Amino acid sequence: MEAGQIEQDRGAGIDLGGFALVIGSALCYSVLGILGKVAYEQRMPFVSLLAMRFTIAAALLIIIVICSARLREAWRLLPRRRARALVLWGVFGFAGQSSLYFSALRTISASLNEVLLYTCPAFLALIVWGMSRRRPPATRLLAMGLALLGSWICAGPIDRRSDLIGVGLAVLAGLWYASFLLVLDRITPGVPGLLSGALMVTGAALAFDAGALLTGERSLPKTPIAWGVVLGMVFCATLLGFVLFVVGMKRVGPQVASILSTFEPLGTLFLAATLLGERLLPAQWLGAALILTAALVLAMSGGARRLTVETAARNIEASAQR
Repeated sequence: MEAGQIEQDRGAGIDLGGFALVIGSALCYSVLGILGKVAYEQRMPFVSLLAMRFTIAAALLIIIVICSARLREAWRLLPRRRARALVLWGVFGFAGQSSLYFSALRTISASLNEVLLYTCPAFLALIVWGMSRRRPPATRLLAMGLALLGSWICAGPIDRRSDLIGVGLAVLAGLWYASFLLVLDRITPGVPGLLSGALMVTGAALAFDAGALLTGERSLPKTPIAWGVVLGMVFCATLLGFVLFVVGMKRVGPQVASILSTFEPLGTLFLAATLLGERLLPAQWLGAALILTAALVLAMSGGARRLTVETAARNIEASAQR
């Protein structure tokens, strides 16, 4: 999806319906960590869980592509080299980031995992800075510092080795995610979002299916709750969130969508407290506030480096593969 084709009409005023769609998308994605925690309580194997999630999602997205004349035509015109690149980036980019996210979820809370993932905008700004060799504005430098300080504060109260490893994996997931988005920015222009999503989710499915075969972890869910978790990941935290975001971003524009995306970690914090009884320590709340403030500042600071805003705005579109 071309960001230039979805600029917000500044004269149209506030589009409350568009706001609701993007916020709804963020809340759909916010359940992912909660479902992951429930899956581990149900003793679902890590690789098997992700293999089922991505395989079902890929099958549904492929059916959508086949049923749409516009998407079939886009597939026919898509150069095979671009198609291979999208699938391969699903194998390495999506699958890698999702592995880090769910590995961290094994040892740290869903709340902390989601907050640390939102270091992604700061890492993205740092990478763009290194690539362009142009000093960012003072507001972005401040936001990057706040995000890194917030991560350090969040990890401060943790003393168990397994939890420290989980924190490291969550921060690495944020860094991986930032790198993933920059590549995504280069390989998706001109390709409809649903088509590029179908190809990359297929790549992630192939990676996890191969991993399940190699590790012998391939197994079906054994309880109704386990099946509910898998289907919840597919429909709520993947397909519904994706569709709501695509439609909402067309109405409000990429920069507003990237700002509204911060409802995702807020939703996770609320759901984790309500459903799982998770509580961040006071110092971790401070760290979370710094990270989310940094994400908001970076999302609002458009302008000189358009790539930063456009790529950050795509983070929920890619979230389906976390």
